[in-house]
Amino acid sequence: MGTFQKTARTKAANARKPSRQPNATVNRAGGVAFEVSDPSLKLITMTGGSFFAEPKFYNGDAVVPNRGQGGQFEQLARRLEIVDGKLKGFASCEELNDVAREVVATAIDVATGDNPEDILAIANWLRNEMNIRLTPQVLLVVASRLDETKTMVRRYAPHIIKRPDEVKTCLLVHRFFFGMKSLHNGLNLGLGDALAKFGERGLVKYDSPEFPTWKDVFGWVKRKADWPVKRAVASYFITGAVPNEQDAPLIAARAAMTKRKVFDNITKELARKSKVNWEVLLSQFGDQKKAVWEFLIDERLLGYMAMLRNLRNVLQAGVSHEHVAKVSSFISDRGQVQKSKQLPFRFLSACKALEIGDVDQADRGELEAAVELAVNYASEGIGLPGTTAIFTDVSSSMTTSMLSDKSTVSCADVARVLCGIVAKGCERGYVFEFATDVRAVRWAKTDTVLDVARKISFNGVNGHNTNAWKIPGVLMEKGLVPDRVIILSDMQTWDDSRMAGSGGYYAQYAHERKAVCDEWDKYARSSKAAGETWLHCIHINGYGDTAVDEGARVNQLAGFSEKVFSMLAQTEGLVADEDGETGLPTVEQVRKGWTVAPSVNA
Repeated sequence: MGTFQKTARTKAANARKPSRQPNATVNRAGGVAFEVSDPSLKLITMTGGSFFAEPKFYNGDAVVPNRGQGGQFEQLARRLEIVDGKLKGFASCEELNDVAREVVATAIDVATGDNPEDILAIANWLRNEMNIRLTPQVLLVVASRLDETKTMVRRYAPHIIKRPDEVKTCLLVHRFFFGMKSLHNGLNLGLGDALAKFGERGLVKYDSPEFPTWKDVFGWVKRKADWPVKRAVASYFITGAVPNEQDAPLIAARAAMTKRKVFDNITKELARKSKVNWEVLLSQFGDQKKAVWEFLIDERLLGYMAMLRNLRNVLQAGVSHEHVAKVSSFISDRGQVQKSKQLPFRFLSACKALEIGDVDQADRGELEAAVELAVNYASEGIGLPGTTAIFTDVSSSMTTSMLSDKSTVSCADVARVLCGIVAKGCERGYVFEFATDVRAVRWAKTDTVLDVARKISFNGVNGHNTNAWKIPGVLMEKGLVPDRVIILSDMQTWDDSRMAGSGGYYAQYAHERKAVCDEWDKYARSSKAAGETWLHCIHINGYGDTAVDEGARVNQLAGFSEKVFSMLAQTEGLVADEDGETGLPTVEQVRKGWTVAPSVNA
């Protein structure tokens, strides 16, 4: 009788496990996963914490032979077939990787679904809250070709296009997807509205010989009289005729400066008048780098992001100690940091760039200290009460995936910095790293954000698998019932039962399914944790599915920015929005905060 009872209990338990539900699918790693049912939320998880069309660790075309042992890849293959079926009419989509194609297909789902305007609200949120550049332009262009959303595009374009060169990006994206077809009127006028916002200074700053030039742009975008820019300004970029100083003072000064050979006082005055950027000056006077950098620093012609990215160049140019002090003061100024809206991983990139030995080490140390102080300001707005357990994914798919083809920052680096921010900002925090195993990370409140990030060292976790299913077990072993569990991961979690046949480490799982959804379900139903703990899955480099299905106190979101922690606090009901509302789900927050009301330009 005992055996029967044990078998009956096992079957009953399995029947209510999420992985036994009909909507369970498989992720690109071959583990148990769930599709995100709301296309708007799916689009958020795929774009909030990743860059569009960059290389991915898991590629749908290559993953099947690489991970075929025990994996149910048929479901994933069917899903990708459906995705490709939605992209007919989008030229060149086959050149994108499967994740980028799924982003576009999901955007189409949103625009043709119950809440079509979400595609533009999400683009607005991505650009202005998450500080991501390319993806919002992609969504704007896609929306301009769909009947349900094309009339809304002009209303959103000036909000989504934050820099003059993003007008060019939109035209490149349009050409990539649709060839040389003419722009829909809403996008055409929206790009004009954006150009009008930037004016002469914006166009001069982002003038370059690469396609599309401003001449190309004016051949595409409608013009009339002095709209979107003064006739003299447009004429300069189209014909090359330099206007007089009264009509276009910046252009006149820039044209005069290009004729200069020496970086003397006359050249400096022309540089001031033309509001020249650092790339132009260094290109023209590259043999006088020290003088150029010191001039740029004195005149504050470098924005915060440009300064942060050029710390190494400033040091290697041999600027004076006084100028290093000015840079240090600027970088570590709380107001400048918060106004700049830097993505936190940029500070880690800056510190990595300073790891050089061919410069004055005292100056290098001063700048490194300024960066450490600056990133700490990112955690000041985080106020999570109670206990928070943070689990950072350091598996192979995170540590070897760079943010972009040219980046030296990995997805794991992003997760580590975000972990440091929330650890510093929460009331009581426990930090863990996980891959094949889970390891507690020792840290102190006196650590900087980057100190915490460095202590997540990639060592001591017994391999590079993504065994997130061990997370609930660690919580139970330690008797932890936190107010919230935060997982920073690409969510391509493993189900180790599929590898049991390979023996060795996996042999112990030969007769049991070990998936994070099952283990979380078990933990959430335990007498101590029942109804107490939130699970926040923060997708870094999201793939369009999730490791734990939707349900009470399970929240899906994504982002490179510390703003994700404010969003999860809103979801929990800890903070109110401008209207006093609390407890809004992620999609509702984006919808409410980033929908642009109709105007006369709609």
